[in-house]
Amino acid sequence: MKDYFALLDEPRLPWLDTKALKDKFLKASSEVHPDRCHDAGAEEKARAQALYTELNAAHSCLSDSKSRLRHLLELQTGEAFRDIQQPPAELMDLFFEIGALCKETDSFLAEKDAAESPLIKVKFFEQGLERTDAVQKQIGSLSERITALDEKLQQLNPAWQTNWQSAQTQVEEICRLLSYYERWRGQLNDRFVRLAM
Repeated sequence: MKDYFALLDEPRLPWLDTKALKDKFLKASSEVHPDRCHDAGAEEKARAQALYTELNAAHSCLSDSKSRLRHLLELQTGEAFRDIQQPPAELMDLFFEIGALCKETDSFLAEKDAAESPLIKVKFFEQGLERTDAVQKQIGSLSERITALDEKLQQLNPAWQTNWQSAQTQVEEICRLLSYYERWRGQLNDRFVRLAM
């Protein structure tokens, strides 16, 4: 497995400064950009393109908290990270709340799309604004949860450095929570866009 931390000269930690990471990525990628090898032979161009592609993949992975944690855990344990299919008990209320909001929004969008009368379309426009507010509020709540998890990751860095096994369970739990929150936020963002149309 390719070590993206090593490729971008970053320490193997749960939290990384994404601005510093981006600066390293831009510097490294500019040095090997395929356009800089226009006078080189085909083999050298292919190597430059491969390294440039790896750098892009490394930056993409490490700049996203969930992807970074999965990669970190796989590097440290030597095993693929396994997601739990069912949300933990403490998230069940939120799971059902988001599910109900998505279902109600889908029903509303189906009715709105079927409406032909201009008067009914005006009514749906007003209801759409209320529905958009509800969806946007839930997206904001999930974003706050994701930010709070990112802050926890930063606090876990020292424990990870001294004895990563002691922090492993917490990092795994944060990775799973990020999976749920990001998936739900993506589902709500999709509905938000459809409401705006």
